[in-house]
Amino acid sequence: MKTTFKTFAIALAFIATAFTAQAEDKETKKASGFGTGIYTTKSGNINVMVEKANTDASTTIALKTEKGAVVYEETVGKKNKRFGRSLNVADLKPGTYEIEVSNQGEKLIKTFELSTSDSQRIIQVK
Repeated sequence: MKTTFKTFAIALAFIATAFTAQAEDKETKKASGFGTGIYTTKSGNINVMVEKANTDASTTIALKTEKGAVVYEETVGKKNKRFGRSLNVADLKPGTYEIEVSNQGEKLIKTFELSTSDSQRIIQVK
């Protein structure tokens, strides 16, 4: 009888653990409504790729200065599940910037820094 009770208690503990793990997985999946890929190109642009889990809401891409001033902003419609943008940052002044992607109250923020070097190449013929 004691062995049966211990076996039943252990089985119940495993079942409770399995339900807890499933609940956490659902919350994790629910929390991420979109995925992004943000990377630089050889030409000096920044590509922003977005894939949404659903098409319930529009998505906003914003490029901001470190002080929060919006340099570029675009709202992509609900129907677009996958989309990408190439941001030309050649005309921006050196400094720190943020790319913010938001959808249904969820935000992803990536920062990047632009800098220039004042190196000069001098050739002297003697």
